Amino acid sequence: MWDWLTSSTNSTKMAGQSAAAKLSFKILGWCMIVFGGLCGVLALIFTVVKNPRTAFKKTPRDVPPKCLQDSSLGSHEYVRANGIKFHYVCAGDKSKPLMLFLHGFPEFWFSWRYQMNEFSKDFRVVAIDMRGYGETERPPNKLDYTFSKLKQDIVELVPALGYSKCTLVSHDWGGVVAWRVLSRYPELIERFIVMNCPHPKVYAMKLAKDWKQLFMSWYIFMFQIPKLPELIISMNDFETMKGMFINGTKNPDNFPPEVLKAYLYTFAQPGALTAAINYYRCMFKTEKSKATDTTPPPKKIEVPCLVIWGDDDTALSHDMADMHEAVVANLTVKHIPNCSHWVQQDAPETVNQYMSEFLADSIASR
Repeated sequence: MWDWLTSSTNSTKMAGQSAAAKLSFKILGWCMIVFGGLCGVLALIFTVVKNPRTAFKKTPRDVPPKCLQDSSLGSHEYVRANGIKFHYVCAGDKSKPLMLFLHGFPEFWFSWRYQMNEFSKDFRVVAIDMRGYGETERPPNKLDYTFSKLKQDIVELVPALGYSKCTLVSHDWGGVVAWRVLSRYPELIERFIVMNCPHPKVYAMKLAKDWKQLFMSWYIFMFQIPKLPELIISMNDFETMKGMFINGTKNPDNFPPEVLKAYLYTFAQPGALTAAINYYRCMFKTEKSKATDTTPPPKKIEVPCLVIWGDDDTALSHDMADMHEAVVANLTVKHIPNCSHWVQQDAPETVNQYMSEFLADSIASR
């Protein structure tokens, strides 16, 4: 189960660990799943006891809210890549370079609304619904959401959109996928921007020094359990999801009722939550590398990288942002104090400023 982590730790204290040590990690992993499951069950019981009459009621959500139809954000289009149909929203001149946005969990293309408006004058901005999210097709099987498939989605999307490379902007789970694309296919990426998502090796380095991060991400292990996470998140008319954005942000004015309606509408659709959570359920799946992936990635990433970090992230320790010098040669790090995990929506002006500064020389050189 822990192969995804131990395979990323060649430069850490975990390198060359014995079979006994690896077994210990596997046991720890199963213990964390049990712990996460117990936390989930307790949350479920608490919700039922607190709201016995409404715990399992849901508001019908058949019509998308008006903000999702806002033409000023861009046009809605579709493209096929890696065997499925992707939905995306785009704006800007097609002759401009591509800026591709990859969202996190539980989000969709709409989380990039502030950045799309800002950068459509200099780029062809494209915000996709990732595999299984929003209006993108939802493959039915859990194993349709492995790292290799998610990575290949992006590798094929860039040429499917008519480009040979892009400026890749990512957050959270979008960053998890984006780091892997960058490591294996750097020729696809001109500039790389990632928000509140560490490189896999950085995450492993953090765990080697401080296992507190493991417990900060307890929900990952709870998500391994079938059906329970979907039930918890959707109970009491998606109270948990509402709390993620209302209580989990430092700037709740950026999450008004209409925006919350957009998120609830999106994840209330059949199969939406399961598809999104399947990303987590496939995290520990070990896959044989394809022939195209047999070449080891470079020791350090050469593509210019900007790491933006909302320092009040409750799931990811902010000191990981500064640890990327171990894996990135051309690195810029920007911290945003008093900012949550939902950084591009919580502090959009600051995020846009840091992105603009990072991209200024490449824009000026055209």
